[in-house]
Amino acid sequence: MELNIFSITLLVSGIIVAAISTVIIYRLGDSVRWFAFTMLFVSIWALAYGFELSVKSLEAMLFWIKIEYIGIAMAPGTWLWFCLKYTGLEKYSNPKIGLMIFTIPVVTFLMVLTNDYHHMHYQEVMVDNSGPFPLLAIKIGPWYYIHLSFFYISLFLGIIILLYKFKNADPIYKKQNNLLIIAGFFPWAFNIAYLFGFRPFGHIDLTPYAFLIMYIFVGIGLIRFELFSIKPIARDKVFEVITKGILVFDPNYRIIDFNPYIGKILEQPISTLIGKRLEDIFGKETEFETYLKQGEKIEIESSLDLKSGKKVLSIEYVPIHDKKGDFIGMMVIFEDITLEKSIQNQIKNQADELKNLNNLKDKLFTIISHDLKGPIFGIRELIKLSFEGVISKEEFFNILPEINKNMDSVSILLENLLAWTSSQLKGEFLEKNLFELDKLVEQQVSLFEKLTKEKGITLTIQKYGHLQVFADKNMIDLAIRNLLSNAIKFSGKGDYVTAILKENEESVSIKIKDTGLGISEENLEKLKNRESFTTPGKDKTAGTGLGMLLVHDYIAKNGGKINIISQIGKGSEFTFQLPKSNNSEIS
Repeated sequence: MELNIFSITLLVSGIIVAAISTVIIYRLGDSVRWFAFTMLFVSIWALAYGFELSVKSLEAMLFWIKIEYIGIAMAPGTWLWFCLKYTGLEKYSNPKIGLMIFTIPVVTFLMVLTNDYHHMHYQEVMVDNSGPFPLLAIKIGPWYYIHLSFFYISLFLGIIILLYKFKNADPIYKKQNNLLIIAGFFPWAFNIAYLFGFRPFGHIDLTPYAFLIMYIFVGIGLIRFELFSIKPIARDKVFEVITKGILVFDPNYRIIDFNPYIGKILEQPISTLIGKRLEDIFGKETEFETYLKQGEKIEIESSLDLKSGKKVLSIEYVPIHDKKGDFIGMMVIFEDITLEKSIQNQIKNQADELKNLNNLKDKLFTIISHDLKGPIFGIRELIKLSFEGVISKEEFFNILPEINKNMDSVSILLENLLAWTSSQLKGEFLEKNLFELDKLVEQQVSLFEKLTKEKGITLTIQKYGHLQVFADKNMIDLAIRNLLSNAIKFSGKGDYVTAILKENEESVSIKIKDTGLGISEENLEKLKNRESFTTPGKDKTAGTGLGMLLVHDYIAKNGGKINIISQIGKGSEFTFQLPKSNNSEIS
């Protein structure tokens, strides 16, 4: 064996490429690993060719030729397999296709091993000693053309696959893709030159040199700069994993494509979607069809009643145009935002509740600072003036009836404040018992008799049937007191306030009816929404708005619901029901 510049170059560069490819196989991912296998087979080719150029005998040259063909035969197959894997063409990178790709390389290798028996690959081989060192001269056989065709077809197909898949790739991929294409094309050009007779000393093939030079640069880039760590994922794979439903329509608005997730959103089998129109899915003349036929980019929110319940969807309509700008179809993207909307509504309700509580807090401070402080400070000043002799005893007694009215108002206010505070505490205790409702109402009516006589209001009670109820007596007592107080507040001379108690099958109904001012539509809505507000009474008496909050709350806690009917100038009716026993149900 005599080394020369050609053999030394091949041996050194072959060792470098073999080392690089081995590192890549162990360090990098699946598709890039196949590129490393291509590099490894080329390095085997180069190393064996380097030894072939170093030996002198025909027998030794033929031995190294057989080793070379491990790399020469297999490299085109691993290159094509790498291109299929790297571009994400999963349906073509299966065992069946793999068997087809690697059949010819395996047969070629076997042909070289057994060439002495059939001479199908090389018809004739001999040693040419006319150059500076012995070289193998060959006369090719018919199978060599088959191998050569497969070699070129594999390189060509790999380059075409890369060009086709990444012609519109993001710039971030272009450098690495261009490098791959050059890695496939550069050695190909050298091999064509070899076939056309460009061969140093008449026999040396420069193709492995081209492979080695190119793969050294690519290999270093793979290891040092991780050139292919950002791998473009195939469109089909992305389409499948998107967690939004997608329908693609042709210009006639028929479905021509979809992704699997659309079946989950629409809750119907996807196998029958192709060829359908939107009206076949949602019905005729729906908003979905209308927006689709507008052919414009638009995003809407809509709801669908499906088997699992009501779904809220965000639907985006995206027109598709070709390179000339002509309309070629529509893509409709469905996103299920039911949970998101539910959370948004919950947050909004909590914000509204917090706002109402803050407003109520401010109102309570106003009540404490004004409605309570005013009367109490007034009494203090009156007593002070009396002690100082500014007002006489007779004047003092003349003022006492007015002070008594104010103290009655303060008493009710204090009771409501204490009751509301108790209702807001987590530890509020509900104590339900059987009691006679008519007796409780009679007590409340007697408390307001003096006030109603002074205002010229007729206050009566009507009773029908057995009026025993099961409820918290203190809560119902305060609720009825507030309802009667409100009815009297908004009534005047000549008006009627009536408490009507009536036994039903499972409950007792309570109605507080008056012929006073009535309630506006705006304020009726506020009452239904349990908003705190206040309006002056018929004699301009001011209130706090706290009483009705307690009425709503206490009646609800006792299994009832208040119903309000009112008409401006004709009066109001407040009706609710209480159960007759622990097992009664209020309809």
